[in-house]
Amino acid sequence: KQWYQRRVRGISAIRQQTTAMIKIGDDESVVDGKRKMVITGTMKEVMWAFNAVKRLIKEAEEEIRGPGVPGETPVGQPPISKMMESAQSVLPFTPSEDTSEEPVEKDITIPNKNVGQVLGRRAAIISEIRNTSNCKIIIEKDAEVVGEERKIKITGKPKDVHLAEYLISAVQMMPKDASYKLGLLH
Repeated sequence: KQWYQRRVRGISAIRQQTTAMIKIGDDESVVDGKRKMVITGTMKEVMWAFNAVKRLIKEAEEEIRGPGVPGETPVGQPPISKMMESAQSVLPFTPSEDTSEEPVEKDITIPNKNVGQVLGRRAAIISEIRNTSNCKIIIEKDAEVVGEERKIKITGKPKDVHLAEYLISAVQMMPKDASYKLGLLH
């Protein structure tokens, strides 16, 4: 009964955090041990809720079966930080296969309207991306912007640049208050 109540509280928290509508089928809807779940809302809300529910299910499975090797990070995977965990909840991560140690520079663009999301309140998000990826990241200033796209220059080892680009993409899919949810601001 305690286990079930924790899962219900988890789903309730996901509903509040994402503002997505989550409907879970009753016992009669179970077919082959699977229960139907419907998540509705904006694309961002649905993706955030879906991945949060997936994480909740994984936690439940680990509680039943037991976790993998504690403290072990799979080869080629970045260390799991709150930023990385949140990013993976909205966008799957595929590690770079480039093992070169030679620094590279990559220019990417993001929609100008998303720059606040990437920077975060008091630049907390971009600072965390810099720390997590070990990359130098320069975002084009307002006065330099032409059109609807903003240029971002990322410099570092290829695998680190890949990680920074991934985190910048993922953070644009996170809720607007990600700085608080990630514990970067209080």
